[in-house]
Amino acid sequence: MQKKLSEMKTFNKSNFYMKKIFLLLLAFILTDFASAQMSYVSVKKHFENSFIQSDELNSANEQMKRRRGRSRGRRGKGSNFAIGGSITTMKLFESIFDTKLRIGFGGNAWYNFTQSSSIRGGIYYFVPIINSFADAKNTTSYLQMNAHFQQFLAGNNKEDFGFYAFGGFGYIINFNKTESEAVDINARYTNINLDLGIGAQFNLNFAFLFAEAQASVGLLKFEIPTNPADGINVPSFMNFKAGMKFPLNF
Repeated sequence: MQKKLSEMKTFNKSNFYMKKIFLLLLAFILTDFASAQMSYVSVKKHFENSFIQSDELNSANEQMKRRRGRSRGRRGKGSNFAIGGSITTMKLFESIFDTKLRIGFGGNAWYNFTQSSSIRGGIYYFVPIINSFADAKNTTSYLQMNAHFQQFLAGNNKEDFGFYAFGGFGYIINFNKTESEAVDINARYTNINLDLGIGAQFNLNFAFLFAEAQASVGLLKFEIPTNPADGINVPSFMNFKAGMKFPLNF
């Protein structure tokens, strides 16, 4: 009997220690699991924040690119229409009466029907020049109008640099006044010209800077009946132009 009681006490004691060990192991496992879960959550949040920051950075970069594109394209690129102004010089040939270099100012308008091709029109006024002779004074000024086809040979209307050729027709009027003791004549002499030229343009982000050289050959002459019969025809000439081109967005 005593032996059975002793064995039961030993069994209960062993059972008590086994339960204690089991509870300790369970507590250790739960603690380790909680620690791992917290680490997982922390790492997950870190990666989520990294992805969010990366997405935000990419979005910001994309918006900045779009803004730059709009800023560049608002005036510098991508428009079908453009206007501009320029200063020009004119050197006439085949004339013994008008040999000085002329200075003029004018405006232009472009219609770009492709990225590389456009039609443009221009009008320029050349300031009067006075030539004095022994007993007479001659004052002349010019009004020049033209319509040209323009084709890019390198670059186009959307790039930072472009090199182009152009050609077309021009119409020029010479306002000529001669004063002396014997005569006082106001006359106009006109001509249609064939224009050919080359030019280059540079993107300034808000506009284009352009420079051109143009040769004009006189073709036809139209005389007003009140002009003297032996009036001076408008001769051939060269133009050198520089100006600004501002694209328009509607």
